[in-house]
Amino acid sequence: MAKAGEPYRIVHLSDLHLTRSDGRARTEMDLFRPLRGMNAAFRKVLDSDAVHRAHRILVTGDVTDRGDAYSWEIFWKELEARDLAEKALVVPGNHDVCCLGVRLPGARKGYRKEDLRKAAAGLRRGGLPVRFPWAVRTDPRVAVFGLNSNNLGNLTAAGNALGDLGYYQLKGLAESLHRHRDAPVKIVALHHSPNIPGEDTARKRGQRPLSALERLGHQIPRPQRQALLLLCVTHRVRLLLHGHLHTAEDRRVSGIRIVGAPAATEPDGSGNLRFWDYAVSPDGGRVRCTLAICGG
Repeated sequence: MAKAGEPYRIVHLSDLHLTRSDGRARTEMDLFRPLRGMNAAFRKVLDSDAVHRAHRILVTGDVTDRGDAYSWEIFWKELEARDLAEKALVVPGNHDVCCLGVRLPGARKGYRKEDLRKAAAGLRRGGLPVRFPWAVRTDPRVAVFGLNSNNLGNLTAAGNALGDLGYYQLKGLAESLHRHRDAPVKIVALHHSPNIPGEDTARKRGQRPLSALERLGHQIPRPQRQALLLLCVTHRVRLLLHGHLHTAEDRRVSGIRIVGAPAATEPDGSGNLRFWDYAVSPDGGRVRCTLAICGG
């Protein structure tokens, strides 16, 4: 907890894609130029000043590249080595709850159960909740609400990146937001983007536009996205945070500030590692969002 009169700081990491050994490549990069070194990059991020002064470390999914226990163990051991584990809050990403569609035909129900079991074990390893939505009152000024936006086990390569929240999770979020209605700053965190812009809008924002097929393969269903935004408007949510697209975004949609995190272990064009750093003012009246940069 922050001391009286000082800002409350949250670091927002995403899409770490940690692997079971340092030399392994990330699965989703160019086959001819696969990205390696995510584990080493994660250590550099953890050693940055912004992370060490943070009161909370919020990770919006894809902690691991393949959902395996070895990668989860690396995540928690690196945090523990720096006395940061108790600061961590994590929502899972599709890479934490999938086998990337690489499976033999057969017991689909068994695959799904195994996916979910591995993700839950990774979260439990750090003492984190596995039932969603959850709410953590990190400070009198701040309440963080975690959602699982994965489609409950990704059974095919085509459906690997799709999002899904479901009626009951949205209902639970509404109830939780009401319970914490006195929190000046409410932050909702999930992995998938609740707002992937069309090609024209993306160009105006200076982003690489996603094709209609790409958007379809990464979206949360439209009614669920609309319901989520409506809940955020109704309950005065200050920030709606996500990852998944590996792009740094900060925009307002329907009056809600939506912030997308870059992949924290993926160097930018200058070789730097990037993540978001939030500072809540002592009275909770203002949240400053800064894209932190550390040398890769």
